[in-house]
Amino acid sequence: MIDITDTKRSYRTWFVFTYPVAIAVCGALLSRFVPVSWQWAVSALLFLASIASYLVYAKIGSCLVDLRALLSLSWLAGLGLANLRLSNLHEPWSDASILCFFGFYAVTLLAYEAWSCFSKEREVVELTEAEQGRVSKALFLLIPITSGVSFACFCLEVLKLRYIPLFATFTHAYNYFHVTGVHYFTFSSMFTHALTVLWFLYVKKERRTRKQKRIILVANILSLLIPILCISKLQFLLIFFYPVMILLLRLRFKKYRDLPLKKIGIAAIALMVAFLLAGAVFTARRNYPEGYLQNIYDMKDPDTPAICQMLYMYVSNNYANFNHMTLTLTEHSNGLRMAFPVVALTGLKFVMPSLMRPDAILIKQELSTLTIIYDAYYDFGLVGVLAFSVLLGFLMAAIMRLKEHKQKANPISLLLCAELALYEVLSFFDVWFSNPTVWFWFAVTLLMYIYVEYMRRRGKS
Repeated sequence: MIDITDTKRSYRTWFVFTYPVAIAVCGALLSRFVPVSWQWAVSALLFLASIASYLVYAKIGSCLVDLRALLSLSWLAGLGLANLRLSNLHEPWSDASILCFFGFYAVTLLAYEAWSCFSKEREVVELTEAEQGRVSKALFLLIPITSGVSFACFCLEVLKLRYIPLFATFTHAYNYFHVTGVHYFTFSSMFTHALTVLWFLYVKKERRTRKQKRIILVANILSLLIPILCISKLQFLLIFFYPVMILLLRLRFKKYRDLPLKKIGIAAIALMVAFLLAGAVFTARRNYPEGYLQNIYDMKDPDTPAICQMLYMYVSNNYANFNHMTLTLTEHSNGLRMAFPVVALTGLKFVMPSLMRPDAILIKQELSTLTIIYDAYYDFGLVGVLAFSVLLGFLMAAIMRLKEHKQKANPISLLLCAELALYEVLSFFDVWFSNPTVWFWFAVTLLMYIYVEYMRRRGKS
Protein backbone atom coordinates (compact mmCIF):
# COMPACT_ATOMS: atom_id res chain seq x y z
CA MET A 1 0.00 0.00 0.00
CA ILE A 2 1.32 3.47 -0.93
CA ASP A 3 2.10 5.74 2.02
CA ILE A 4 0.45 9.08 1.16
CA THR A 5 2.60 10.98 3.72
CA ASP A 6 5.85 9.72 2.14
CA THR A 7 4.53 10.55 -1.33
CA LYS A 8 3.71 14.12 -0.29
CA ARG A 9 7.10 14.50 1.34
CA SER A 10 8.87 13.26 -1.79
CA TYR A 11 6.84 15.60 -3.99
CA ARG A 12 7.62 18.55 -1.72
CA THR A 13 11.36 17.72 -1.76
CA TRP A 14 11.36 17.47 -5.56
CA PHE A 15 9.47 20.75 -5.86
CA VAL A 16 11.61 22.87 -3.49
CA PHE A 17 14.80 21.78 -5.26
CA THR A 18 13.57 22.28 -8.83
CA TYR A 19 11.46 25.43 -8.42
CA PRO A 20 14.26 27.99 -7.80
CA VAL A 21 16.36 26.43 -10.57
CA ALA A 22 13.49 26.75 -13.04
CA ILE A 23 12.88 30.39 -12.07
CA ALA A 24 16.59 31.22 -12.36
CA VAL A 25 17.12 29.48 -15.70
CA CYS A 26 14.02 31.01 -17.30
CA GLY A 27 14.87 34.47 -15.95
CA ALA A 28 18.47 34.28 -17.15
CA LEU A 29 17.54 33.09 -20.64
CA LEU A 30 14.84 35.74 -21.09
CA SER A 31 17.11 38.53 -19.81
CA ARG A 32 19.90 37.43 -22.15
CA PHE A 33 18.09 36.70 -25.40
CA VAL A 34 14.87 38.77 -25.49
CA PRO A 35 15.37 41.95 -27.58
CA VAL A 36 15.80 45.24 -25.71
CA SER A 37 12.46 46.55 -27.00
CA TRP A 38 10.69 43.63 -25.26
CA GLN A 39 12.57 43.68 -21.97
CA TRP A 40 9.57 45.36 -20.34
CA ALA A 41 7.76 42.03 -20.78
CA VAL A 42 10.63 40.23 -19.02
CA SER A 43 10.30 42.73 -16.18
CA ALA A 44 6.59 41.99 -15.95
CA LEU A 45 7.31 38.26 -15.74
CA LEU A 46 9.91 38.85 -13.02
CA PHE A 47 7.36 40.85 -11.02
CA LEU A 48 4.85 38.01 -11.36
CA ALA A 49 7.52 35.45 -10.42
CA SER A 50 8.43 37.45 -7.30
CA ILE A 51 4.81 37.50 -6.07
CA ALA A 52 4.19 33.84 -6.96
CA SER A 53 7.44 32.76 -5.27
CA TYR A 54 6.59 34.72 -2.15
CA LEU A 55 3.18 33.04 -1.91
CA VAL A 56 4.67 29.59 -2.57
CA TYR A 57 7.38 29.84 0.09
CA ALA A 58 5.13 31.57 2.62
CA LYS A 59 2.68 28.66 2.25
CA ILE A 60 5.43 26.02 2.49
CA GLY A 61 6.86 27.67 5.60
CA SER A 62 3.41 28.52 7.05
CA CYS A 63 4.80 32.00 7.78
CA LEU A 64 4.32 35.36 6.07
CA VAL A 65 7.97 36.25 6.70
CA ASP A 66 9.58 32.98 5.70
CA LEU A 67 13.12 33.96 4.73
CA ARG A 68 12.90 32.22 1.34
CA ALA A 69 9.69 34.10 0.59
CA LEU A 70 11.21 37.47 1.53
CA LEU A 71 14.34 36.89 -0.56
CA SER A 72 12.24 35.82 -3.56
CA LEU A 73 9.98 38.86 -3.31
CA SER A 74 12.72 41.46 -2.91
CA TRP A 75 15.36 40.01 -5.24
CA LEU A 76 13.14 39.05 -8.18
CA ALA A 77 11.00 42.20 -7.94
CA GLY A 78 14.19 44.27 -7.74
CA LEU A 79 15.53 42.57 -10.86
CA GLY A 80 12.25 43.31 -12.63
CA LEU A 81 12.41 46.98 -11.70
CA ALA A 82 16.09 47.31 -12.62
CA ASN A 83 15.52 45.59 -15.97
CA LEU A 84 13.22 48.46 -17.04
CA ARG A 85 16.31 50.73 -17.33
CA LEU A 86 14.38 53.96 -16.96
CA SER A 87 17.53 56.00 -16.32
CA ASN A 88 20.15 57.02 -18.88
CA LEU A 89 22.76 55.75 -16.40
CA HIS A 90 21.72 52.13 -16.72
CA GLU A 91 23.45 49.84 -19.22
CA PRO A 92 22.29 46.43 -20.55
CA TRP A 93 23.29 43.61 -18.22
CA SER A 94 26.52 41.77 -18.92
CA ASP A 95 26.59 37.97 -19.08
CA ALA A 96 28.45 37.95 -15.75
CA SER A 97 25.71 40.05 -14.15
CA ILE A 98 22.95 37.76 -15.43
CA LEU A 99 24.76 34.66 -14.14
CA CYS A 100 25.32 36.28 -10.75
CA PHE A 101 21.82 37.73 -10.38
CA PHE A 102 19.99 34.47 -11.10
CA GLY A 103 22.69 32.10 -9.85
CA PHE A 104 22.64 33.80 -6.45
CA TYR A 105 18.88 33.28 -6.16
CA ALA A 106 18.92 29.60 -7.15
CA VAL A 107 22.01 28.55 -5.15
CA THR A 108 20.89 30.34 -1.97
CA LEU A 109 17.53 28.56 -1.96
CA LEU A 110 19.11 25.20 -2.88
CA ALA A 111 21.55 25.57 0.03
CA TYR A 112 18.64 26.43 2.34
CA GLU A 113 16.77 23.28 1.33
CA ALA A 114 19.90 21.12 1.61
CA TRP A 115 20.51 22.30 5.19
CA SER A 116 16.85 21.76 6.09
CA CYS A 117 16.88 18.23 4.67
CA PHE A 118 20.06 17.05 6.36
CA SER A 119 19.88 18.81 9.74
CA LYS A 120 18.00 17.16 12.58
CA GLU A 121 14.75 18.64 13.83
CA ARG A 122 14.58 19.34 17.54
CA GLU A 123 11.57 19.69 19.78
CA VAL A 124 10.39 23.14 20.86
CA VAL A 125 11.77 24.06 24.30
CA GLU A 126 9.02 25.00 26.76
CA LEU A 127 9.41 27.36 29.74
CA THR A 128 8.63 26.55 33.35
CA GLU A 129 6.97 29.20 35.53
CA ALA A 130 10.27 30.05 37.21
CA GLU A 131 12.09 30.30 33.87
CA GLN A 132 9.33 32.55 32.54
CA GLY A 133 9.95 35.00 35.37
CA ARG A 134 13.72 35.07 34.84
CA VAL A 135 13.38 35.53 31.07
CA SER A 136 10.86 38.37 31.61
CA LYS A 137 13.24 40.13 33.99
CA ALA A 138 16.15 39.74 31.57
CA LEU A 139 14.12 41.21 28.69
CA PHE A 140 13.04 44.17 30.79
CA LEU A 141 16.60 45.04 31.89
CA LEU A 142 17.81 45.03 28.28
CA ILE A 143 15.34 47.77 27.22
CA PRO A 144 16.56 50.74 29.34
CA ILE A 145 20.19 49.62 29.02
CA THR A 146 20.01 49.58 25.21
CA SER A 147 18.16 52.91 25.03
CA GLY A 148 20.36 54.64 27.61
CA VAL A 149 23.64 53.61 26.00
CA SER A 150 22.41 54.58 22.51
CA PHE A 151 21.13 58.01 23.58
CA ALA A 152 24.29 58.74 25.59
CA CYS A 153 26.40 57.94 22.51
CA PHE A 154 24.17 60.16 20.37
CA CYS A 155 24.71 63.05 22.81
CA LEU A 156 28.46 62.42 22.71
CA GLU A 157 28.39 62.66 18.89
CA VAL A 158 26.44 65.92 19.08
CA LEU A 159 29.03 67.39 21.47
CA LYS A 160 31.89 66.18 19.27
CA LEU A 161 30.46 67.29 15.90
CA ARG A 162 28.68 70.41 17.25
CA TYR A 163 25.44 70.05 15.28
CA ILE A 164 22.22 68.04 15.15
CA PRO A 165 21.36 66.94 11.58
CA LEU A 166 17.63 67.73 11.88
CA PHE A 167 18.37 71.39 12.65
CA ALA A 168 21.35 71.84 10.33
CA THR A 169 21.14 74.63 7.73
CA PHE A 170 23.72 73.16 5.33
CA THR A 171 23.52 70.27 2.85
CA HIS A 172 24.56 67.01 4.49
CA ALA A 173 24.20 63.25 4.22
CA TYR A 174 23.53 60.90 7.12
CA ASN A 175 27.06 59.45 7.08
CA TYR A 176 28.49 62.93 7.82
CA PHE A 177 27.14 62.60 11.37
CA HIS A 178 29.54 59.93 12.53
CA VAL A 179 32.12 59.51 15.29
CA THR A 180 34.27 56.41 14.74
CA GLY A 181 33.50 53.66 17.24
CA VAL A 182 30.76 55.59 19.00
CA HIS A 183 28.25 55.47 16.14
CA TYR A 184 27.97 51.68 16.34
CA PHE A 185 26.31 52.10 19.73
CA THR A 186 24.12 55.00 18.55
CA PHE A 187 22.89 52.73 15.74
CA SER A 188 21.72 50.17 18.29
CA SER A 189 18.76 52.31 19.37
CA MET A 190 16.41 50.34 17.09
CA PHE A 191 16.77 47.27 19.35
CA THR A 192 14.78 49.07 22.05
CA HIS A 193 11.47 48.82 20.19
CA ALA A 194 11.98 45.18 19.19
CA LEU A 195 12.82 44.26 22.79
CA THR A 196 9.71 46.11 23.94
CA VAL A 197 7.49 44.03 21.64
CA LEU A 198 9.16 40.84 22.90
CA TRP A 199 8.58 41.92 26.51
CA PHE A 200 4.88 42.53 25.93
CA LEU A 201 4.57 39.22 24.08
CA TYR A 202 6.25 37.15 26.79
CA VAL A 203 5.28 38.88 30.03
CA LYS A 204 1.82 38.18 31.39
CA LYS A 205 -0.39 41.21 32.05
CA GLU A 206 -0.54 40.62 35.78
CA ARG A 207 3.27 40.79 35.96
CA ARG A 208 3.58 44.17 34.17
CA THR A 209 3.95 46.94 36.74
CA ARG A 210 3.30 50.66 36.16
CA LYS A 211 6.91 51.47 37.00
CA GLN A 212 8.14 49.07 34.33
CA LYS A 213 5.75 50.54 31.74
CA ARG A 214 6.92 54.10 32.52
CA ILE A 215 10.58 53.10 32.17
CA ILE A 216 9.84 51.33 28.89
CA LEU A 217 7.91 54.35 27.57
CA VAL A 218 10.80 56.73 28.32
CA ALA A 219 13.30 54.30 26.77
CA ASN A 220 11.24 54.03 23.58
CA ILE A 221 10.85 57.81 23.27
CA LEU A 222 14.60 58.35 23.60
CA SER A 223 15.32 55.65 21.01
CA LEU A 224 12.69 57.09 18.65
CA LEU A 225 14.30 60.53 18.83
CA ILE A 226 17.67 59.29 17.58
CA PRO A 227 16.76 58.44 13.93
CA ILE A 228 14.58 61.55 13.72
CA LEU A 229 17.32 63.87 14.96
CA CYS A 230 19.89 62.06 12.77
CA ILE A 231 17.54 62.17 9.73
CA SER A 232 18.23 58.48 9.08
CA LYS A 233 15.65 56.83 6.85
CA LEU A 234 17.11 53.35 7.44
CA GLN A 235 17.11 53.70 11.22
CA PHE A 236 13.56 55.05 11.13
CA LEU A 237 12.55 52.04 9.03
CA LEU A 238 14.12 49.62 11.52
CA ILE A 239 12.09 51.07 14.41
CA PHE A 240 8.99 49.62 12.75
CA PHE A 241 10.56 46.77 10.76
CA TYR A 242 11.89 44.62 13.61
CA PRO A 243 8.70 44.74 15.74
CA VAL A 244 6.52 43.98 12.69
CA MET A 245 8.76 41.06 11.69
CA ILE A 246 8.63 39.66 15.23
CA LEU A 247 4.83 39.83 15.29
CA LEU A 248 4.56 38.20 11.86
CA LEU A 249 7.03 35.46 12.83
CA ARG A 250 4.63 34.55 15.63
CA LEU A 251 1.71 34.44 13.22
CA ARG A 252 1.59 30.88 11.87
CA PHE A 253 -1.05 29.65 9.41
CA LYS A 254 -2.11 26.58 7.46
CA LYS A 255 -4.31 28.29 4.86
CA TYR A 256 -4.28 31.92 3.72
CA ARG A 257 -7.94 32.30 4.62
CA ASP A 258 -6.99 31.66 8.26
CA LEU A 259 -5.03 34.96 8.31
CA PRO A 260 -6.50 38.30 9.50
CA LEU A 261 -5.89 39.72 6.01
CA LYS A 262 -7.94 42.89 6.60
CA LYS A 263 -5.89 43.87 9.67
CA ILE A 264 -2.63 43.02 7.91
CA GLY A 265 -3.65 45.10 4.87
CA ILE A 266 -4.61 48.15 6.97
CA ALA A 267 -1.35 47.92 8.93
CA ALA A 268 0.68 47.59 5.71
CA ILE A 269 -0.97 50.66 4.14
CA ALA A 270 -0.49 52.71 7.33
CA LEU A 271 3.21 51.78 7.50
CA MET A 272 3.73 52.57 3.81
CA VAL A 273 2.15 56.02 4.20
CA ALA A 274 4.28 56.69 7.30
CA PHE A 275 7.49 55.68 5.50
CA LEU A 276 6.71 57.79 2.43
CA LEU A 277 5.96 60.86 4.55
CA ALA A 278 9.07 60.31 6.65
CA GLY A 279 11.17 59.85 3.51
CA ALA A 280 9.85 63.11 2.03
CA VAL A 281 10.46 65.04 5.26
CA PHE A 282 13.92 63.56 5.83
CA THR A 283 14.97 64.27 2.24
CA ALA A 284 13.74 67.87 2.52
CA ARG A 285 15.68 68.38 5.77
CA ARG A 286 18.91 67.30 4.06
CA ASN A 287 18.75 70.68 2.30
CA TYR A 288 19.55 69.50 -1.22
CA PRO A 289 19.58 72.31 -3.85
CA GLU A 290 16.59 72.44 -6.20
CA GLY A 291 16.85 69.86 -8.99
CA TYR A 292 19.90 68.21 -7.35
CA LEU A 293 18.41 64.71 -7.08
CA GLN A 294 16.72 64.84 -10.50
CA ASN A 295 20.06 65.75 -12.09
CA ILE A 296 21.75 62.81 -10.37
CA TYR A 297 19.05 60.31 -11.32
CA ASP A 298 19.15 61.36 -15.02
CA MET A 299 15.85 59.70 -15.94
CA LYS A 300 14.98 59.09 -19.58
CA ASP A 301 11.68 60.80 -18.85
CA PRO A 302 12.61 63.93 -16.85
CA ASP A 303 8.94 64.60 -16.09
CA THR A 304 8.72 61.50 -13.88
CA PRO A 305 7.50 62.62 -10.40
CA ALA A 306 10.37 63.13 -7.96
CA ILE A 307 9.06 60.55 -5.46
CA CYS A 308 8.84 57.93 -8.25
CA GLN A 309 12.38 58.73 -9.36
CA MET A 310 13.65 58.26 -5.81
CA LEU A 311 11.82 54.98 -5.21
CA TYR A 312 12.92 53.60 -8.58
CA MET A 313 16.59 54.53 -8.18
CA TYR A 314 16.76 53.28 -4.58
CA VAL A 315 16.12 49.79 -5.95
CA SER A 316 17.32 49.69 -9.54
CA ASN A 317 20.60 51.57 -9.28
CA ASN A 318 22.05 48.97 -6.91
CA TYR A 319 21.82 46.35 -9.66
CA ALA A 320 23.16 48.92 -12.13
CA ASN A 321 26.20 49.54 -9.90
CA PHE A 322 26.85 45.79 -9.79
CA ASN A 323 26.54 45.52 -13.57
CA HIS A 324 28.85 48.52 -14.05
CA MET A 325 31.38 46.87 -11.77
CA THR A 326 31.37 43.62 -13.80
CA LEU A 327 32.01 45.65 -16.96
CA THR A 328 34.87 47.75 -15.59
CA LEU A 329 36.59 45.68 -12.87
CA THR A 330 40.16 44.87 -13.95
CA GLU A 331 41.20 42.59 -11.06
CA HIS A 332 39.56 41.00 -8.03
CA SER A 333 40.54 42.08 -4.50
CA ASN A 334 40.84 38.51 -3.12
CA GLY A 335 38.89 39.07 0.07
CA LEU A 336 39.74 42.65 1.05
CA ARG A 337 36.19 43.95 0.75
CA MET A 338 34.46 41.08 2.54
CA ALA A 339 37.09 40.96 5.29
CA PHE A 340 36.68 44.67 6.01
CA PRO A 341 34.52 44.18 9.15
CA VAL A 342 37.44 42.38 10.80
CA VAL A 343 39.83 45.14 9.72
CA ALA A 344 37.48 47.89 10.96
CA LEU A 345 36.30 46.38 14.27
CA THR A 346 39.80 45.31 15.35
CA GLY A 347 41.35 48.68 14.49
CA LEU A 348 43.70 47.14 11.92
CA LYS A 349 42.65 49.82 9.44
CA PHE A 350 44.63 52.37 11.50
CA VAL A 351 47.70 50.13 11.80
CA MET A 352 47.79 48.58 8.31
CA PRO A 353 46.16 50.91 5.75
CA SER A 354 47.01 48.38 3.01
CA LEU A 355 44.22 46.16 4.38
CA MET A 356 41.58 48.79 3.67
CA ARG A 357 38.98 47.64 1.15
CA PRO A 358 39.25 49.14 -2.33
CA ASP A 359 36.68 51.74 -3.30
CA ALA A 360 33.42 50.55 -4.80
CA ILE A 361 33.02 51.06 -8.55
CA LEU A 362 29.96 53.26 -8.96
CA ILE A 363 28.12 54.84 -11.86
CA LYS A 364 27.86 58.05 -9.82
CA GLN A 365 29.48 58.72 -6.45
CA GLU A 366 26.19 60.01 -5.00
CA LEU A 367 24.43 56.71 -5.84
CA SER A 368 26.46 54.49 -3.54
CA THR A 369 24.07 51.70 -2.57
CA LEU A 370 24.98 48.15 -3.63
CA THR A 371 23.45 44.69 -3.81
CA ILE A 372 24.07 41.96 -1.25
CA ILE A 373 26.43 40.11 -3.66
CA TYR A 374 28.53 43.13 -4.75
CA ASP A 375 31.53 42.47 -2.51
CA ALA A 376 31.51 38.72 -3.16
CA TYR A 377 31.97 39.37 -6.89
CA TYR A 378 34.49 42.17 -6.31
CA ASP A 379 36.63 39.79 -4.25
CA PHE A 380 36.35 36.48 -6.14
CA GLY A 381 34.09 36.86 -9.18
CA LEU A 382 31.32 34.38 -9.96
CA VAL A 383 32.90 31.75 -7.70
CA GLY A 384 32.72 34.19 -4.81
CA VAL A 385 29.04 34.91 -5.46
CA LEU A 386 28.16 31.21 -5.54
CA ALA A 387 30.17 30.46 -2.37
CA PHE A 388 28.52 33.38 -0.60
CA SER A 389 25.11 32.09 -1.75
CA VAL A 390 25.77 28.69 -0.17
CA LEU A 391 26.81 30.25 3.13
CA LEU A 392 23.81 32.59 3.14
CA GLY A 393 21.41 29.70 2.44
CA PHE A 394 22.92 27.69 5.31
CA LEU A 395 22.68 30.69 7.65
CA MET A 396 19.03 31.34 6.75
CA ALA A 397 18.09 27.70 7.38
CA ALA A 398 20.07 27.52 10.65
CA ILE A 399 18.49 30.70 12.06
CA MET A 400 14.99 29.56 11.08
CA ARG A 401 15.62 26.19 12.75
CA LEU A 402 16.94 27.92 15.89
CA LYS A 403 13.87 30.15 15.97
CA GLU A 404 11.53 27.14 15.77
CA HIS A 405 13.46 25.38 18.53
CA LYS A 406 13.99 28.23 20.99
CA GLN A 407 11.36 30.94 20.34
CA LYS A 408 9.40 30.04 23.49
CA ALA A 409 12.45 29.57 25.71
CA ASN A 410 14.59 32.44 24.41
CA PRO A 411 12.66 35.18 22.57
CA ILE A 412 15.89 36.79 21.31
CA SER A 413 15.89 34.01 18.69
CA LEU A 414 12.97 35.88 17.10
CA LEU A 415 15.07 39.06 17.00
CA LEU A 416 17.91 37.16 15.29
CA CYS A 417 15.45 35.93 12.68
CA ALA A 418 14.02 39.46 12.26
CA GLU A 419 17.54 40.79 11.62
CA LEU A 420 18.14 38.23 8.91
CA ALA A 421 14.72 39.07 7.46
CA LEU A 422 15.93 42.67 7.04
CA TYR A 423 18.83 41.53 4.86
CA GLU A 424 16.49 39.43 2.74
CA VAL A 425 13.91 42.21 2.31
CA LEU A 426 16.65 44.70 1.39
CA SER A 427 18.91 42.25 -0.46
CA PHE A 428 19.02 44.72 -3.36
CA PHE A 429 20.15 47.61 -1.17
CA ASP A 430 23.44 46.86 0.57
CA VAL A 431 26.26 44.33 0.92
CA TRP A 432 25.21 43.79 4.57
CA PHE A 433 27.56 40.94 5.49
CA SER A 434 30.72 42.90 4.71
CA ASN A 435 29.39 45.88 6.64
CA PRO A 436 31.01 46.32 10.10
CA THR A 437 27.78 47.72 11.54
CA VAL A 438 25.91 44.50 10.67
CA TRP A 439 28.59 42.43 12.41
CA PHE A 440 28.23 44.69 15.43
CA TRP A 441 24.43 44.28 15.40
CA PHE A 442 24.79 40.50 15.24
CA ALA A 443 27.33 40.55 18.06
CA VAL A 444 25.01 42.64 20.25
CA THR A 445 22.06 40.35 19.48
CA LEU A 446 24.11 37.23 20.25
CA LEU A 447 25.18 38.77 23.57
CA MET A 448 21.51 39.43 24.35
CA TYR A 449 20.69 35.82 23.41
CA ILE A 450 23.46 34.47 25.65
CA TYR A 451 22.38 36.73 28.53
CA VAL A 452 18.72 35.65 28.32
CA GLU A 453 19.77 31.99 27.97
CA TYR A 454 22.01 32.34 31.05
CA MET A 455 19.16 33.90 33.05
CA ARG A 456 16.78 31.15 31.94
CA ARG A 457 19.16 28.39 33.07
CA ARG A 458 20.29 30.20 36.21
CA GLY A 459 18.04 28.23 38.57
CA LYS A 460 19.15 24.84 37.25
CA SER A 461 21.82 22.80 38.99
